[in-house]
Amino acid sequence: MCVCVCMCVFHCCFPLVLLCLLLPVYLSDCFLVEEALANGTKADRQAAQRLAARLYSLDGFRKSDVSRHLGKNNDFSHMVGEEYLSNFNFSAMTIDQALRSFLTHLVLIGETQERERVLVHFSRRFRHCNPHYLKTSDSVHTLTCALMLLNTDLHGNVSVFKLVQR
Repeated sequence: MCVCVCMCVFHCCFPLVLLCLLLPVYLSDCFLVEEALANGTKADRQAAQRLAARLYSLDGFRKSDVSRHLGKNNDFSHMVGEEYLSNFNFSAMTIDQALRSFLTHLVLIGETQERERVLVHFSRRFRHCNPHYLKTSDSVHTLTCALMLLNTDLHGNVSVFKLVQR
């Protein structure tokens, strides 16, 4: 009788025991998947470093993909941007030289806010490499945006002078 009761309890409780043993493993796998999501809400420094390295070396990515990953408005993309820009050394460069160097590694596409975020990453890195250049990274960012606007006006398809001349 004792053996029958023990076997009955074992068979009834075995799925519960198994569930208790495997649930922590399953849950940890779920959290790893959640943290590994590119541009997700969880911020994981190591995943950001890996993605930034792949973006910089264009390992499985095109230049047009880089700005999409750097321009998102979440913690993970901010970390990817910091890590990506850490590959650049803008020391002893003027801001236009640094901007040209930076833009040879990516195609700046996307909505205005996304482009702005990419340029914020650039401005912070430029300021970090050249602390004597301007007083704040906001000043660097303002100058960077002005350079981009002037370049667009100079080389864009529609020009104010062309419109006035018509």
